[in-house]
Amino acid sequence: MKASLLNKLDILQDRFEELTALLGDAEVISDQTRFRAYSREYAEVEPVIAAYRQLCKVQQDLEGAQALLKDSDPDMREMAEEEVA
Repeated sequence: MKASLLNKLDILQDRFEELTALLGDAEVISDQTRFRAYSREYAEVEPVIAAYRQLCKVQQDLEGAQALLKDSDPDMREMAEEEVA
């Protein structure tokens, strides 16, 4: 994946975390206009961030399996080959 896209996703994830905090803020909750605007933005961003987090987890799992491919234990290598395939 391109570095520029990953950078944008990281920025979006930061915004998502900010929105999560804002939606729990009593001052924002009392201002229904801001609360609705943040809620809409949250609803738009949440599915993208959920997919991005899943992608990050899969990439970590793949990296771990690839590291096991270099293991000296044949059973561990076989298990890693199954994971990578």
